[in-house]
Amino acid sequence: MNNKDIWRYCISLLLLTQTIWSQESPPEEKAAAAVTDSIAPATIPYTLRFGVDLYRLVLSQASPDFSGQELVADLRVYNNFYAALEIGNESKTKQYEEVNITAKGSYFKLGFDLNMYENWEGMNNQVYLGLRYAHSVHQQQLNAYTILDRDPYWPRTEVVNNFATGNREGLNASWAEVVVGTKVQVLKNVYLGFSARMHVLISDKIPENFDNIYIPGFNKKTTDNKFGASFNYSLTYSIPFLGTAKKKKD
Repeated sequence: MNNKDIWRYCISLLLLTQTIWSQESPPEEKAAAAVTDSIAPATIPYTLRFGVDLYRLVLSQASPDFSGQELVADLRVYNNFYAALEIGNESKTKQYEEVNITAKGSYFKLGFDLNMYENWEGMNNQVYLGLRYAHSVHQQQLNAYTILDRDPYWPRTEVVNNFATGNREGLNASWAEVVVGTKVQVLKNVYLGFSARMHVLISDKIPENFDNIYIPGFNKKTTDNKFGASFNYSLTYSIPFLGTAKKKKD
């Protein structure tokens, strides 16, 4: 190899080194990238929270005309998004104007909650908006009714047993609910919650010669109004679930 070849080799090596050096990031950028890479993407654990509605349990003990219970659960599937489920049954005897009825049956409510509250680190409280689709299967018994008589001189007649009284079975109803609520941690993994609900009736099966006056899970129904309202007080316990969900970036 002569001197000319040696110089060509040295110049080529110098140019290659300069090219590689120019493509490398400055030390500051390399340090920042190392720190960034060392931080894992923020994750949160899936959590399953389940419990009971305290309001229905207390009312069942306090009122002889009501019996019922409701199980509640939610599953955090993505950051502040929760899948929600409520399952319950009710039996209620009530005097509505001229009729006395007993409605009993079961229902479920399926939907989601969106947490609007920004928690501190390690907290999992909620102030949320939600939506539910609900469906009930129930029966309704007409216990007695009063014949409407506008004559002031004769007492009103209450009919207890005739062809119109009796049980109407195989009834059902569907409705939607808008939910506003909160859940607050009171002990480790234990939460107290409250929710208020506005209902709108989608459909219901009308009993023969009668009407759905009370729908379990929906509450009172009137002929001219398909809207209703209800609330619950929940006591729930939260447990970690398998896996993690990515947290939304700020």
